[in-house]
Amino acid sequence: MALPCIEVADAPATEAFLANPKDVSIVQPALEILKKSPGIIKIYSGLQVEERKHAYVYNVWEELKDHRNLQAEPVIYPELGKVCGRFMARNSDVTHIQPTSEPYKALGAPATELAYLVVKPGQSKEKVEERLNALVTTVNGLPEKWGAISAVWGPTVEDSNTLGLIIGWTSVDAHWNTVKTVPELIQLLQDIREIADISLTHQELTEFN
Repeated sequence: MALPCIEVADAPATEAFLANPKDVSIVQPALEILKKSPGIIKIYSGLQVEERKHAYVYNVWEELKDHRNLQAEPVIYPELGKVCGRFMARNSDVTHIQPTSEPYKALGAPATELAYLVVKPGQSKEKVEERLNALVTTVNGLPEKWGAISAVWGPTVEDSNTLGLIIGWTSVDAHWNTVKTVPELIQLLQDIREIADISLTHQELTEFN
């Protein structure tokens, strides 16, 4: 089975969503449109942990063109944008990640880490990919006590020099404790930072089937 495409949309959250991010009624109109869209597999939404005023939606599509087809709908897509205004205070920023393995465990975790790695000028994208793949392999091989549920990475569609990393954790604290304690991860992250800039956030997501 082919791997899916992950659409990541983020924007400042509305007051209603901030007050109750797990209230299905707030996102229900958008869900109804998305669920009827050909190619949609799973939908997740939630708030950023670091900045609670930021809302995230992860839509998992069978392939990129399924989302592109929805964006081309002259009536349905504007309506989707309108109802998204119930939980997003402005039009969202959208990034598509093409994962190299299945992302569902990472997205369904209690805490989801989202990191973007931008290749530094003059550095090799292939070398970043190699080290990022080693990082994901190491995380996925950790004993359960470290709280790492699943890690996946992949290139982004919008920028050929940007790679996406998604890791599911039992908690945000588990993430920070692990990367500051496990020697292999400390070294890998140090190696990656020499050739790529890393920005990351965490979200607490609710899954909608």
